[in-house]
Amino acid sequence: MSLLNRCAATCCAQEVEKNENCTENFGGLFAVVFIAVLAAVYFLGPSYGGALLGKPYILFNTSEKRINTAMVDTAAHTGIYGESEEFQRAREAFKEDPTNAELLDPSVDSNDGVLRATVPPFGRHADTLAHRLTAHPEACAAVVDLRGNGGGDMGPMYAGLSPLLPDGTALSFVSRTGTSDVTIDGNSVTGGGTPTTTSGGKLSVPVAVMADAASSAEAILLTFRGLDNVRTFGEPIAGYASANVVLDYPDGRSLMLTTAKDKACTGEEFAEDPIAPDAPESELDGWLASHCGF
Repeated sequence: MSLLNRCAATCCAQEVEKNENCTENFGGLFAVVFIAVLAAVYFLGPSYGGALLGKPYILFNTSEKRINTAMVDTAAHTGIYGESEEFQRAREAFKEDPTNAELLDPSVDSNDGVLRATVPPFGRHADTLAHRLTAHPEACAAVVDLRGNGGGDMGPMYAGLSPLLPDGTALSFVSRTGTSDVTIDGNSVTGGGTPTTTSGGKLSVPVAVMADAASSAEAILLTFRGLDNVRTFGEPIAGYASANVVLDYPDGRSLMLTTAKDKACTGEEFAEDPIAPDAPESELDGWLASHCGF
């Protein structure tokens, strides 16, 4: 082999080795970046995905403990009461036992015969809410507290409150093409959110409803509107009493379209207008006293 050929062969070998080293280095860098991204999604996706992107990203471990923690973290980041002292105390207690989801549960307290039911926005534990309401047949009145409830799956929320609601059409969605009804039959709900059935029966007591939020919570509020022995208290709320769909397009854009108004059993239709309560919150105690005699 001539000197020229030997030089060419040496240069070629060096170039191949260099390319192999570059490929190995690039492959190693890609692996590091991939692992870093995967780790970020694993650790941050459950909490910050829900808080910032509206969707939790949960990889591999979907245990109850991990999902409970993600839900509480999301509520702390974006919930309107996430910075309140009461929430922070509950969150610290939750950290001691993340398998205990009481912070996410609906709560029903009984005092002087008045049931006070707090309905969280997640749309979970419908049967828990229904049973806690009907566990107090001696109650003289109930307060349904929707404050801080910014929405969620209305089906389980309806079902959880079904002991306080009469059978029949609870709410209707009125579109340009027709009307569809949300129907309550005992402790079963269809037509609004996920069809859900609870148990526990019915509880016949006067009901006060308090709300300050929007979306599904407004639909729940309207379900009580116009019923006998029901009164709403507080301030006018947002005015998102409508049904919406989100359409995704191939270029990555999405269209959120309002397709129907909410219609209460009174026949009133609501969409963008704020929903006014029957009375200010300051009158709640007097109303309860008139029914419970204290």
